[in-house]
Amino acid sequence: MTTDSGRPTGRVLRLDRVTHGRMQGLDRAHTLVMAVMSPIEVHGPHLPLGQDLMEAYALSERVLENVAARRPAWHFVLLPPVPVAADCVPQLGSVTFPVFVVRDVAYHLLKPFAVHGFARLAFTSFHGGPRHNCALEAAAERLAREHDTVGVLPVFSAVIRQAMEGRLFFEGIEHTPGREITLEQIKQDHHAGFVETSLGLHLWPDLVEDGWASLRPEVPAVQEGARHQQHFLYGGEDPSGLVGRAQRVMGRVQAMARSARHFRGCTYRGYPALATAEQGRDMFEHLVGVAEAVVEEFLDRGREMDIHSPLWEFRKLLMSPTVNKVFDDWLGVYTDKG
Repeated sequence: MTTDSGRPTGRVLRLDRVTHGRMQGLDRAHTLVMAVMSPIEVHGPHLPLGQDLMEAYALSERVLENVAARRPAWHFVLLPPVPVAADCVPQLGSVTFPVFVVRDVAYHLLKPFAVHGFARLAFTSFHGGPRHNCALEAAAERLAREHDTVGVLPVFSAVIRQAMEGRLFFEGIEHTPGREITLEQIKQDHHAGFVETSLGLHLWPDLVEDGWASLRPEVPAVQEGARHQQHFLYGGEDPSGLVGRAQRVMGRVQAMARSARHFRGCTYRGYPALATAEQGRDMFEHLVGVAEAVVEEFLDRGREMDIHSPLWEFRKLLMSPTVNKVFDDWLGVYTDKG
């Protein structure tokens, strides 16, 4: 919250508008510092390139304001949003960074606050790229390892644990009048489809281009019964036995590759024509509530909290220099396309 002059008030502070004196006066044992890292990325033909970045920042502001209202002992510092991300749609307009750059930028964004003894640090994002989120988790792990009194939380990774089987978004609009999308459809709605078009219509309708209501569904075909291949985050219950776990890992790897192939030729995935502003409002409010619960748990538990998403088990693969080079060359991310 700020005054008309731009000076910060209250207990949610924007770092770019805070003075050195104000920072010095904060109780470092009861201050959460949050960095927002999401991409500038193509979102279909109809949504703004900054969709993920704006979603992440809007969500962060609301969550911190709401938590601050219930936590009078705490202060919150929100860094300006940083458009550094991996795994962007490889189309004109996307700004993609190597995963190691994402990891290192994240680390250095919050490192100064760890050095000065702030007890709670957090990253947040609104981007489902597997390497991107793994990079944020890797930065959080390194910071916590180097500073044994500091807790570091990748908020989106903690939320992802609750997004299994696509219910995170569906629960927000399950009872919204006029809903047409089903749970099975929303599991396949991954980028600039129903979810993000609805959020855009709610949060910044003036930035949503005309024509979105006539966009056809874009969903890759999935073999019937291949539940581990639905999405790299949606694998159902953990399978038992070595064979079951191997199938889960292989299914998720195949899902990552299938998703990458899809975005080489298409700029969205899902059902944008089913979107409405009302469903965007209900999903946003639901997401705020889920993220608030995650942040409050972190304030209470700190380093004891499980910060990892299901992607963490793939970290050796996702953070491998060799694998990343092969994958980026295959996508043509850094190739001159004329």
